[in-house]
Amino acid sequence: MKIYLARRSAGLYGGGFKGNLRYFDQIIQTELDQTNFLSSFEEIWLTLSYPPMYVLPGVVGIEKDFKKFYDTLPLIKFNRKYKKIDIELKAPQFSEHFEKTEKDKYENTFDIEHEYKNISETELAKILIDKYLEAGEMINAKLKKEDIFELEIFKNVLYLLRGRISAEYLKSASTKKTDEIKTKEIVRAIELREQRKQLSNTKNKRIRDLRVYYVNLPKGALYPFDYQYAEIFKNLLRKKELMCPTYNHLYVQVGKTMDECLMNSVALEDWYVNGLSVINYDDYLKQTDNGKEQIVFDTIVNGLKDIAEIDKLDLSIVNNIIEEVNKKGLDTELEYLSTENKNHKLVISYLSRSMEEQCPIYLEITEKTSNKNKKIQIGLADNYQIYYWLQKVTMTNTLIKIKSSDSIAADVYLKDKVRSMEFNIKSLLNG
Repeated sequence: MKIYLARRSAGLYGGGFKGNLRYFDQIIQTELDQTNFLSSFEEIWLTLSYPPMYVLPGVVGIEKDFKKFYDTLPLIKFNRKYKKIDIELKAPQFSEHFEKTEKDKYENTFDIEHEYKNISETELAKILIDKYLEAGEMINAKLKKEDIFELEIFKNVLYLLRGRISAEYLKSASTKKTDEIKTKEIVRAIELREQRKQLSNTKNKRIRDLRVYYVNLPKGALYPFDYQYAEIFKNLLRKKELMCPTYNHLYVQVGKTMDECLMNSVALEDWYVNGLSVINYDDYLKQTDNGKEQIVFDTIVNGLKDIAEIDKLDLSIVNNIIEEVNKKGLDTELEYLSTENKNHKLVISYLSRSMEEQCPIYLEITEKTSNKNKKIQIGLADNYQIYYWLQKVTMTNTLIKIKSSDSIAADVYLKDKVRSMEFNIKSLLNG
């Protein structure tokens, strides 16, 4: 039987425990597995519900609905078909454990009762065991004749573990369990990477997105260079139509060691894939901006090549793009669209810049008969705004018209940007 632990508050569900309690449910699981405990149920899900100390801006007021639900606890549900039990208990002792450090980030905050403040980690561990004991009694009271759940063994395991709890024990057990889990995750990640190398899936997915994620690096560690280069590589990979198997999102996981990267490499869905790239972050911090830019470029390249080599993507496309970007760096001009008619060719392009700078957007018109050409900057936009701002572009023999999206999302993203633009081709070329 496997035990699972979850948490719930107003507008929040899921997420792990903190500190030395992070893997405490798995420590309990290990103790149970070492006994002859028998159960006809394969899963027990225990959810601890606690009063909120804050609510997110978009769900202000949800704490009232949560209070109504909270007052109905405890709850227990048996699903004998799938051999599963769900139990939800009140656990006000855990409010600070989950939300105290986050509380100061939000405006809509709440206090909790004094008796539930400043509870030590060791006391929380004992309380968690008490919650499992309470759950065991609830299960036992609802058992049918054909059900099996050896309550006495379940209780004895928990009582023995409860008696061991001290600050030293929690730290030691947590460190041991953390190391075990890391080792298992790394081994599993390596095995899955090897399995991918053996596959020969059809490459029929066009890339939609490319992002850089950090593994145990500070927030914004590689910004703005990762933000800018991710846009450049995404644009060019899409333009060159690099085809992928099953996935269309490429994520580069950047960490200080390969083990750290491996632990974050397993994709939970088949629509994205992780490429791994190790960075010497201490060295990165010592560099000039030019040096940092080069390191970030190399880091993303390594992550892309990791994906391409494992999944046997078209390396000629990848390498040609790398060579192109290496020559021009952050001044690599990116095409948003191109269109033409009998008389003119129109290209709209942009340069990838930081969120603070925004991307300069260019319009270039060429007269085919004379090869007369004119290029102008038509504005600035962030990466995510471009699609909404330049959604409809039309060209006649005399005019270029650009209209933005009229969707709700466009209203949110574009804010005060001009929603339509019109350019006289003759005036542009003669200007």
